[in-house]
Amino acid sequence: MKNLIEDLALFFLITLIILSPFMILFTFILLSYFWSLSLTLLITLIYGSWMYIDRYTPVRGGRWSNRLRRLSIWSIVSNYFPIKLIKTEDLDPNRNYIFGYHPHGTATVGAGINFLTEATHFSSLFPGIRPHLMTLHSNFFSPFLRELLLSLGECSVSRESCQYFLNGSSCQGDAVVIVIGGMKELYLTEYQRMIFYLKKRKGFIRLALENGVSLVPVITFGENEHYRQYKNWISNRWIWGRSIVGYLPLRHPVTTVVGKPIHVNQIIDPSQTDIDQLHDQYLQAIEHLYNTNKANYGFLKM
Repeated sequence: MKNLIEDLALFFLITLIILSPFMILFTFILLSYFWSLSLTLLITLIYGSWMYIDRYTPVRGGRWSNRLRRLSIWSIVSNYFPIKLIKTEDLDPNRNYIFGYHPHGTATVGAGINFLTEATHFSSLFPGIRPHLMTLHSNFFSPFLRELLLSLGECSVSRESCQYFLNGSSCQGDAVVIVIGGMKELYLTEYQRMIFYLKKRKGFIRLALENGVSLVPVITFGENEHYRQYKNWISNRWIWGRSIVGYLPLRHPVTTVVGKPIHVNQIIDPSQTDIDQLHDQYLQAIEHLYNTNKANYGFLKM
C-alpha cells in the first residue's frame, strides 16, 4: 500500500509538471462546455492579467511559503527513491551562497526535493539559509504551475534574478542553487556514469566574484539512474523508467552531498585571470567532493 501511494503521488506530480499546459487547455474546454463560455473567458482574462502584472516576480525573489514546502506529498515522493541530504559543514546564515549543483540528470529530482521542499529537512541542517532553485524563465509561463514553483522558492536563472539574491537586495542567508551543466549536461546524461559539463561554465564564477559570495559544490549520487537510456534509429535519447509506459522513474536511492564552501573575496570588475583561477579552484573542490564520497554511495565512474 505504501508503494502504491508513493507511485500515485509521483505520477500526479510528474503529470502536473509535464502536462500542465494541456491540462489547462482541457479544463478550459470542459468549463466552457459544461459551465459557461463567457465566465470561463472572464476568469481566463483575469488570470492572464495577473500573470502580466506579476511577470517580474520570478526575477525579484519569487514567493516563499513554508506551508507549501512542508506538505506531506513531498515526503511521500522523497521516500519513493528515497532521497537523502548530507551536510559536510555548517553554513553561516550571515553570508549568501551559490550552490553549484551536479549533475543535471534526466529529471533533477534531487535538486527539486532537497531545495524546493522540506522533505529532507534542509532548514534543520542549514538553519537560517533559504535555498532558491533557479530554472529557465520559460517554466513560469505555465498558468497555475508557476504559482506553485514561485511559492516553493523557485526563480528564474537569469543574471538579474541571481543578482537580486546575491547583492543583498533581499537579505543575508540566501542560497542560489544553479544546475551548472544545464541542458548541455542533460543531453550527456548516461546511466551509472557521471558526466559534468563544467569547464566552459564560468558565468556563476563571475557572479560569485562580483558579489563576494561563497561557492558551495553539490553532488547528487543517483541522479542519473532514474531512467535507462536506449539508442534507436530515431534518437539517442530514448529513456525508459518503470510502469507499462516507462513513465515513472526507477526506485534508485538519491544522496545529495553539500560540500565545503569556497569563500570568495569581492572583485567588482573581475579579470579573466581572476575568473579562471576561481574556476580552477572550484573544479578541484568538485573533484575532491566526488572522490571523497563516491565509494560511500556505490558510484565509481565519472
